[in-house]
Amino acid sequence: MNIKKLTATVVAGLTLATVTFSATGVSANSYTVKSGDSLWKIANEKNISIDELKSLNKLSSDVIQTNQTLQLSKTDATYTVKTGDSIWKIATKKQVTEQNLKSWNNLSTDIIFPGQVLKLTGSDVPVAQEAAPKATEAAPQATTPKAEQTTPKVEKTAPTTPAAAPKAEQAAPKAAAPKVEASNNSASGRQITVQATAYDAVSLGGRTASGQLVTSTSQKVIAVDPSVIPLGSTVYIPGYGTAVARDTGGAIQGNIIDLNMSTAEAVQWGRQTVTVTVK
Repeated sequence: MNIKKLTATVVAGLTLATVTFSATGVSANSYTVKSGDSLWKIANEKNISIDELKSLNKLSSDVIQTNQTLQLSKTDATYTVKTGDSIWKIATKKQVTEQNLKSWNNLSTDIIFPGQVLKLTGSDVPVAQEAAPKATEAAPQATTPKAEQTTPKVEKTAPTTPAAAPKAEQAAPKAAAPKVEASNNSASGRQITVQATAYDAVSLGGRTASGQLVTSTSQKVIAVDPSVIPLGSTVYIPGYGTAVARDTGGAIQGNIIDLNMSTAEAVQWGRQTVTVTVK
């Protein structure tokens, strides 16, 4: 039986998380796909053509998925911040990334205030990509002259030091071997950036969606969206440690995870954006 994550969040005092979850699909400009839906059915119910519906959501086919959010009209160009808003909440509601939202509005932090008008459109191209061609063009100019100057020197010394060539060839494999081993050991898993909240699984009965019984708030068990992190995966969370994905929940959709801990610890944890490693 699934543990009700929204109830756990209220118990932990995390009302902000609950409000954020419920606000995600309420917009009159969007529609959340239900089981049995099709583009034809949604288009007829919402008085919109199938072609327009596909264009607004950048769909190349008629395939849609349950819980997918579809835009029913063009997104507004601006948004006025309301009390209780956050960068994460606005980005989720308007279906843009937090990085782009901050970039379009020249924000260096996540701090916003009520009444502030935010742009919802702009250029998504990172500045770093524009600088890349300049770096690659400069590289041949710096290295080519050095290679041409050193080549004649090697040709002149080769006849006088015939014993030096075998030594260089023997040394090459020894230097390369440790590098290959180090690269193999560096693979640590798939990294995902998620929103992490917390709940007390024990106070809610302790029975997870995978059937495991959680008997202590110190057990490292987390709830996930199985389409993002499969149940049974081992996940490393900074500030929490290594846990196992054992549970699901109605509010745990997309890049959101819920961590098992005591109620006091859950209140202190709050909501954090972290990059986790999935194995």
